[in-house]
Amino acid sequence: MISISRILIGAYAVRSVYMSASMVWSARSLRTDASRVGNIPIDVGPDLTVVIPALREQAVMPGSLACFLHLAADWPQLRVLVVTAVREATQTPVGQQTTEHLCRDLARQHNEQLGREVFHVVSYPGQGRRASQLNYAVGKLERLFPANGEEYIAVFDADAVPDARLRAHVARAAVGRPAMMQQPMLPAFHTGTRGKRSAAMSGQDLAAFRRTVGIEYRRIKVAGWCAPGRSRRMLATIARPMVYGVGSGLILRRDKLEEIGFFQEPHDDLAVGHRLSMAGEPIAVLPSINIVEPYQSVAAMARAFSSVAFANAATRRDYRFAAARPTRLSRAGQRLLAARALADGAAWALGPAIVTAAAAHLAARRQFRLLATATLTAAVIEPIVAYRLRGRLLRDFRSPGRADATWQQPARLGSMATFAVQPAVSALGPWLLGLRAIRAAVTGRDLRFTKTDHMGETAR
Repeated sequence: MISISRILIGAYAVRSVYMSASMVWSARSLRTDASRVGNIPIDVGPDLTVVIPALREQAVMPGSLACFLHLAADWPQLRVLVVTAVREATQTPVGQQTTEHLCRDLARQHNEQLGREVFHVVSYPGQGRRASQLNYAVGKLERLFPANGEEYIAVFDADAVPDARLRAHVARAAVGRPAMMQQPMLPAFHTGTRGKRSAAMSGQDLAAFRRTVGIEYRRIKVAGWCAPGRSRRMLATIARPMVYGVGSGLILRRDKLEEIGFFQEPHDDLAVGHRLSMAGEPIAVLPSINIVEPYQSVAAMARAFSSVAFANAATRRDYRFAAARPTRLSRAGQRLLAARALADGAAWALGPAIVTAAAAHLAARRQFRLLATATLTAAVIEPIVAYRLRGRLLRDFRSPGRADATWQQPARLGSMATFAVQPAVSALGPWLLGLRAIRAAVTGRDLRFTKTDHMGETAR
C-alpha cells in the first residue's frame, strides 16, 4: 500500500514540475508568436462576425461594445451581433432598462459614429440557455450578413475585453484556413477594482492562468503538430490531445459550424472542440488573450463548473456524432481522444481526493521526504511561476481604445497559499453535478443549470 502512495505522490510532484515547464514554454511561445505578427493591411483577412450572447448584462455591455467599436474603426470586415433573450423582460424590475433595449440604443449610437451598420441586436424568444441563443443568432446571419467568401463566427462573453491586436492575429491565423481559432481567455480585474476576494478565489486566479496557458494553449499547439499528414500516424495518434473549446474567444469557420451540429446545450463550447478534434480538423490558437471577469465566489465557480462537467461527461455523445461522419482520423484515434477526455473528467473529480489520501497515508507512515518534495514543487515553485508569468502576460495585453489600461494581480500571499488546494476547489464542480443529478433523479425534475452573473467591473 505504501508503494502505491509513493507512486501517486511522486507522480503528483512530477506533474507539478511538468506544469511549471509547460507554463514557461507556453508563455514564451505566446509572446514570440505575437511579436512575429507585423502590420497587416486593414483589407486583409476574412469576414468576422462576433456573436455576444447576453442575459441580464446591463452592467457590462456598454464596456464590451465599446471595445468592439474601437476594433471596428480599423476593421471593415468586422460585424457584431448581440443576441439577448425575450424572457429577460419578465425578470427585469419595472423602470429598469433590459439588456435588449440598452444594446439597441448602443448599437444605434455606435453605427452612427462609424457611419456604417456594424452592430446588430436580435432577441431569442425561447427558454434555452446560451447555446440556444447562439444557434438562434447563427440562424439570423444569412439574412443580416449573407455569406461572402471565407467567413468566421466569433463568440465572446458579454464581459469580454479582446486584445486590440485581434484583427492582425485573426488575419494571420486564417491563412491556414483552420476550422477553429481560439483566443485564450484569462479572468482578471482592472487595476483599482473595488471589493475584497477570498484567498481561495485569489488562488483560483492563478489556477485559471495555469489552465489557460499551461494546458489549453499547449494542447492546441501540440494538436497542430499532430495534425493528419504532418507527423507519423502512430506517433500522432498517441500524442494528439483533445482540444476543448473555450466560450469567450472561440472563433469558428461558418461552414464548419453546421458540420458539427451547431452549439450544444448546456455548455456550448466543449462539444465544439471535441467534435472538431475527433474530425481531425485544423485548430489554431491566437497569440493574445481576451480578459473576462473572474468568478466572485466558490459557489458561483462550482455552479459554472458543474455544467462544464456535464459537457465533459457527454463526450460519448460527441464521439458517436464524430464517428458517424467523415473524419481525417482513424477510428482508433477518435476513440483514444474520447477516452482521454473522459479520463480528464475522472481525474478532475477524483484526483484531489486520491492524492490527499495518498499524502495522508505517507504522513502517517512518516514518509516526509517525498511529501516535502511534492509540497515544494506544487505549493511553492508552481504558484511562483504562475504568478510571475501571469503578471507579464497582463502587462503585454493591449486594451482596445485604452492604452493606459492595466490589470491587477491577485493578493500575492493569499493566492500562493491556496494554490495547492485549487484542484480540490475546482473539483466542487463535478461533485455538485453529481448531487444535482441525484436530486433530479429523486424528484423527477430535469437537470438544470444557472447563469453566472457579473459585477460589471471588467468590460467597462
